[in-house]
Amino acid sequence: MTIKRVVVFFICCAITACPAMAQTVNELYQQLSKATDTKQKIDITNRIAYELRAIDPDSAEHVAARNLTAAQSEKYENGEGTALLCLSYANIAKARYELCNDYAQKAKAVADKIKNDSLAAYCDLAFAVYNYNTSRYDKAIEAAMRSLKTFEAKKITMGITKAKVMMSQVYQLKDDLPRAEKLLQETLPHLNEITDLKVKVNILHTLANIYGMQEKYPQALEIDKQGIDLCDKEDMRFFQSQFYDNIANCYMYSQRYTEAKEYFLKSLLIDSSFDNKKQMSDTYLNMGNLALMQKKYGEAKSNLLHSISLADSSGYKQGEYQAWMTLSNTYKQNNEAGAAMDALNKAYSLKDSIINERSENKIAELETVYQSEKKETQLKLQQAELTKKNYLLWGAAAVLLLLVVSGITLYRKRQAQNKLQLQAEVMKQQELATKAVIIAEENERKRIAADLHDGVGQIMSAAKMNLSAFENELPFKDANQKFAFERVIGLVDESCKEIRSVSHQMMPNALLKSGLANAIREFIDKIDTRVLKVNLHTEGLNERLDSNVETVLYRVIQECVNNVIKHSGANSLDIALIKDADGISATIEDNGKGFNTKDKSRFEGIGLKNILSRIEFLKGTVDFDSSPDKGTLVAIHVPNVA
Repeated sequence: MTIKRVVVFFICCAITACPAMAQTVNELYQQLSKATDTKQKIDITNRIAYELRAIDPDSAEHVAARNLTAAQSEKYENGEGTALLCLSYANIAKARYELCNDYAQKAKAVADKIKNDSLAAYCDLAFAVYNYNTSRYDKAIEAAMRSLKTFEAKKITMGITKAKVMMSQVYQLKDDLPRAEKLLQETLPHLNEITDLKVKVNILHTLANIYGMQEKYPQALEIDKQGIDLCDKEDMRFFQSQFYDNIANCYMYSQRYTEAKEYFLKSLLIDSSFDNKKQMSDTYLNMGNLALMQKKYGEAKSNLLHSISLADSSGYKQGEYQAWMTLSNTYKQNNEAGAAMDALNKAYSLKDSIINERSENKIAELETVYQSEKKETQLKLQQAELTKKNYLLWGAAAVLLLLVVSGITLYRKRQAQNKLQLQAEVMKQQELATKAVIIAEENERKRIAADLHDGVGQIMSAAKMNLSAFENELPFKDANQKFAFERVIGLVDESCKEIRSVSHQMMPNALLKSGLANAIREFIDKIDTRVLKVNLHTEGLNERLDSNVETVLYRVIQECVNNVIKHSGANSLDIALIKDADGISATIEDNGKGFNTKDKSRFEGIGLKNILSRIEFLKGTVDFDSSPDKGTLVAIHVPNVA
């Protein structure tokens, strides 16, 4: 079958599905019918395959595959490399990212062989798309920057725009909205010059996403509707899905749940027709969030499991991670603690493989290198345009400017150093003041405890002994009189016990003698198990800790337990105290009525303020995880405990 007949067959299929695209494709077909040179026919057919990838990726793939065979038989390497790149683009549209990468690698090899920098740059752009869709964001930025440098050197406006849009999408996904918006704003002046509809769609889609993430929903919806109108006009049904998804998200976060679900289903219908598993995974994730916001836990779990399955089969790790995190939250809200923990562990294992510190540093490094190289290139061009007569003038100006900048830099550096020293001294004084307050407070507790035990306690004990001695000497008129006397002795005895209990709580003997774990165990043993059942788990506390650390942690845990008894209405309390190489971790979790952690007034009480200030003194952290009717978890970590 000749090239012409093959193209005619697949064009007919595409035009039937997308009549609005007929004009562009028909114009190319007219050019093909008039072409006489074989290489020219191959070039036109590659353009047809490129146009088809947005409306009928299957037809685009078939046309490009046949054209590849024709180019190879003609030994036309430029046509061969372009056909391979068209195959890569067609597989991007079908979300077959490994095939996309494979064809792009082959196209790059051809481009390098024939030294076609423009073709190599478009291959780098395909690599960026592949790495973006497979959550390799550092590599996506690296590939996009390579293509951008080539396009800027060759002044290819379309290529520059595509590279910047690609980079803005990566930064948007990483929640770096200012950088994403800056790159996108740089492309807007050239919007009317862009003839590639897919690029226009990407610019509108990304800008709508940014507005949505900034909660500017009216602006986002307006841009989404512009995108849908553009897709309708050009019958680009594949790209219409992403605008429906944006609209659904805007409605969801505006609490218009019925409309949100309607648009999610529209998006899902389009993506399923193209077997775009990555986009389907995102949509099911969003529908899971929608169901969770409405507390429809069964529907949420079903949608999230669909999302995980689709993300896993398409290698979409970022989507799979987000789905596991949302599923864990769903299980937690539905009181399925075991399943919530399993889902959370799976999410964390995925997260480690997606973004780590090295990839973040590499992105920053690549950005710096690109900016440095760009400035160096501009400097060389400026220097080349200077004449010999201007060298002295520019040299003197440069020296003067350098001296001024150096002086300003040194001045600001000195100011910054002085400011840092002042801040360090203030923090040191605050720390010393806090330490002094806590030590003074504990010393006062010890003094009061000793006074109660040795002073008032001894007097009350002596009073009890004297009353007991009088009991045998006093004549009682009747049994009621004797019973009344015995009640007096009982009250004195109860007072002795109460004084002993208060003195021990203020400074427990177990804390002084046996350490933190035994002191806490002695404290909770006094709690009535019929009212509150307390489970204590300790680990790694065989050796004594620093006395300040033991005292602070005892007071904090004591305050937390008292809060549970007074306010939570719980009947079960779990306390865990673990010491390891990183420090000491403590968790106090109850099944009580909980509270809203976003309500700042909840943290205005003296008790919670004391907890925060004491742990801050030890340079530790306190986290509160609670919601109404879901219990409360207090997580404490004190680092580098001796």
